[in-house]
Amino acid sequence: MHSIRVSNNIYQSLNVFSRTLKTLHTPVYKINTLPTREILLQKIIDLDNILCQSSHNKFLLYQWKYRNTPQLITSDDYLISQKVVKDYIESLQQDDANSKGLQRHKESKLGKIGIQLFLECHNNNVTQLSTSLATGIMKIYNKNPSKSTLEGIKLAFDLLRNFLNENKIQINDKEEVNAVVKKQLNDNEKDIQIVNKVLESIDYNLFSDDIVRFVRGNTFLDNLEVTKGWKFCDGIIASNEPYLRSLDIPKKKLVSIDSDLLVLMVDGKLTEANKILPSIKYATRSNKSLVLIIDGEVKGDALAAISMNNNKNKRNNNVSRTIILKYNPASFNGISLQENHSLINYLKLPLGVSSIYSPNFSEFAPSKVSADNFFGSLNSIKATTGEAFLYSDSSWDMTSDPDMQFIRKTVTVHVGASSKVEIDQRIGKLDNLVNNILCNGLAEGFLPSYGTSLIKCIPLISKLESSIDDTDVKLGINAVMDALQLSMISSLKNLSGHKLIQVTNNITETAYNSSFEQAKIGNTDEFIDLVKLGILEPWNKVDTTLQNTLKFINAMTSFNIVVSKVFEKPKKE
Repeated sequence: MHSIRVSNNIYQSLNVFSRTLKTLHTPVYKINTLPTREILLQKIIDLDNILCQSSHNKFLLYQWKYRNTPQLITSDDYLISQKVVKDYIESLQQDDANSKGLQRHKESKLGKIGIQLFLECHNNNVTQLSTSLATGIMKIYNKNPSKSTLEGIKLAFDLLRNFLNENKIQINDKEEVNAVVKKQLNDNEKDIQIVNKVLESIDYNLFSDDIVRFVRGNTFLDNLEVTKGWKFCDGIIASNEPYLRSLDIPKKKLVSIDSDLLVLMVDGKLTEANKILPSIKYATRSNKSLVLIIDGEVKGDALAAISMNNNKNKRNNNVSRTIILKYNPASFNGISLQENHSLINYLKLPLGVSSIYSPNFSEFAPSKVSADNFFGSLNSIKATTGEAFLYSDSSWDMTSDPDMQFIRKTVTVHVGASSKVEIDQRIGKLDNLVNNILCNGLAEGFLPSYGTSLIKCIPLISKLESSIDDTDVKLGINAVMDALQLSMISSLKNLSGHKLIQVTNNITETAYNSSFEQAKIGNTDEFIDLVKLGILEPWNKVDTTLQNTLKFINAMTSFNIVVSKVFEKPKKE
């Protein structure tokens, strides 16, 4: 394929036109041969080697950009490993962009296309399990690329996912949760202590990843801040840039007010300034901010008046601001503003539903004179354009009122350490444990880690393979069975330095042990209870990896030709 660029040059002296042709080379590769298909996998294989060689007791010596000294890292640290993967991909792209030779080099170009497709299928979320499964299965498929082989792979994956779903482990015992914490944090007492405090403060009820936040602290010690608040899912209105600037949202990203606030609930739309000016003037004179919760639009003169008043108060060093939160019934299970009695009570509206202001039907706008009829109160607020948390000293009981599901405890951990680098490393590690591993595992269930849960399914897949007559389908099923062993092989080699024959024996005995929670992973001949030791991982994360791996395999087996592109740097004018 060639693209043609036509240009006209005028030779003034000869007074003639000259038409020239310029071609841009676009390499086209047929991938119907085994060597070419293997080239597509090469960069993924390299990435798999990086992750496998730095997991468990193995480390990778890595030189970060803008750092003078290299650092020992492990792929068990999820956030750091993702950063390494990102740097690796960026380095491939930079090398490619800076060298036209590499862009026309078949192995380099196809390898980069293969890994980009892999990352897209996995939403840039790469683990050692994802690379091992993809490369292990595709190596075998490439030797016999047929529809029947792909069918066998899909049959095995369906059986595997159903098996793991049926056997996932729900843990509610605090000791078992603490075992997961201890294992994930490698017995680091300081980190274990702060996570245990966090879990105890919420009574181990970690049902969402926005309950616990980890932020930079100002001291060497960790500090825990527990508050009870209403999660308002829609946050500050984001449709008007001048209004956002009046709250410093573009700069600070967060509106945080820790003093008492007034609250006004509005049913309908606000467009006229005189419908809201008495309210914001009352808030200004009271030196209190006003939270405006409205189920309609705020625009025109009304929004302009609010923005100007916010800016005026900033210039006059008055703390009063007007914060507009959009009420969306869909975010409250279809409950309308007037029907949301839980929210009305939480905001302490003096007359209940009768305190809701309607610009069209109320006799007068809320002001100082009518304050006792309209304005509720809050103790503090934290809000962005995405969501808001409203804090009040109102008494509440989630068990007696099902609508109170939006009220929750929130925990902010101010992480301390001797340097910002160490603080950021601790924040990443603690946030991954609490809001990724524990949050997903406690909500969706856990699986035994180190690849043992995959091994447990091999006898079942083996029975499936025995019931199939088609040789190609059998090959696809066997490809999955072989690939399922790779994660545990890597774990045993890195953990205990086992030789291959010992690893093979441990895998066989683990596979045919009747207990889903037991495995042979140590240097002893005894089976180990992985739940008691906290060697667990979230089921939904493993299931997502399996889905994305099958998506990648489907993509890789669906085309026969690759059309690449030669990058040209923009010409300077």
